Amino acid sequence: MSFRSFIRGLFWIALALAALFHIAGGWYFSDILIEDAFVPEPDAIVVPIGDFEIEEVTYPTELGDMDAWYLPSTGTTWVIHVHGLGATPAEAEPLFAPLQAAGYPQLSIAYRNDEGQPQDPSGFYQYGTTEWADIASAVEYAEANGAEALVFNGYSTGASHILSFVYRHNLDQIRGIVLDSPNMDLGDTVDFAASMRELPVVPFNVPPTLSATSKFVTSLRIGVNWQTLDYVERAQTSLRVPVMIHHGTADDSVPLRQSQSLVEAAPELVDLVPVTGAGHVESYEVDPEGYLADVLGFLDSVA
Repeated sequence: MSFRSFIRGLFWIALALAALFHIAGGWYFSDILIEDAFVPEPDAIVVPIGDFEIEEVTYPTELGDMDAWYLPSTGTTWVIHVHGLGATPAEAEPLFAPLQAAGYPQLSIAYRNDEGQPQDPSGFYQYGTTEWADIASAVEYAEANGAEALVFNGYSTGASHILSFVYRHNLDQIRGIVLDSPNMDLGDTVDFAASMRELPVVPFNVPPTLSATSKFVTSLRIGVNWQTLDYVERAQTSLRVPVMIHHGTADDSVPLRQSQSLVEAAPELVDLVPVTGAGHVESYEVDPEGYLADVLGFLDSVA
């Protein structure tokens, strides 16, 4: 056997091993991805008690009635709160009393796959591709009960639901969007998480090629279209209202680069407030006074 044939044989063996590694690893990490990101595991919804007036209401949707909390106030610009993956309407509790005192009625909603709510027909979280319809139903409820203008407030994956709705509806009543640690590109979020996850047995983190393979396998298994879950890329042509974002520099769930990319896509519309040292949805805890001042200032500017 010539040396050249020997090298060629080694090359094909290495190629076959790499292919086997990616096929097996792609399926293995696809199991983890589906379980962690798509299978609903909702928290219990508990009505908070605090220095605010709150009412339990329901709003009709295409899947049936869903629950929400209404916080009455004197104005006609309503704030609709949309929580993140696995959280509850209580995620917006730090804003309840300040916004109510400032004259903004609020609706903090539940949506499909939350505890006690109708389930998505797929059985999975859909990151806005179906949840936007629940946002639409909440908007109809608000408008039927006196809302003349609307501002959305979304946490983490709640941003995907809101942007999916806003990109579909060019309504004059929508005045702006407030986002906290927005998860706006699930494929990028998966890659970010993979880059920090160690491979089993060997002391290396998941390489980008294996993350791409696991996403491909997940697409085959449960029909995920990753491109439709990239709301950052679509912002340049579809975003039409002002957005204010708080995003922690120490967020280890959703990378800060997503919010930075949204600014690049629509610089005239998006204002990003990086919060030094804040983790995922922890900007309020790091600087409560500054956070509230930012939100109330934004609301005053768009209401």
